[in-house]
Amino acid sequence: MMKKWYEGTEIEKKIPDFKLTNVKYITDFHYYIDNNSYYEKVSFLEIDFLLKTEVRKFTLKMKFNDVSSLNLLGFGNAYNQLMGFKINDLSNNCFEKNKKYLVEDYENNILKFYCSGLEVLSLDELE
Repeated sequence: MMKKWYEGTEIEKKIPDFKLTNVKYITDFHYYIDNNSYYEKVSFLEIDFLLKTEVRKFTLKMKFNDVSSLNLLGFGNAYNQLMGFKINDLSNNCFEKNKKYLVEDYENNILKFYCSGLEVLSLDELE
């Protein structure tokens, strides 16, 4: 069985019963070009998400590396709500290194892109 992208991260430690439906909104979005670890120019995307469990709220900051085919549709409203967020690991299906993951909101289609890597930068509980 394939490991889920959040296994072994702060998410699993702080929210043991984490589900992708806990991801509710995008609260910050930062796209930029920089050097990767091989000093190649690639695109990066940092996104802050609002996560809600039954009794707690969190801000999740994630960084996506070597982003390609970035699609935004209807993005920019006061609330960029995600109804069906998921990250698919395509490493067994894809030969292109920058398409290791497919990140998408599969319900509203406001966000969709490929990336070669991702990391959880922080997970902070809100009051």
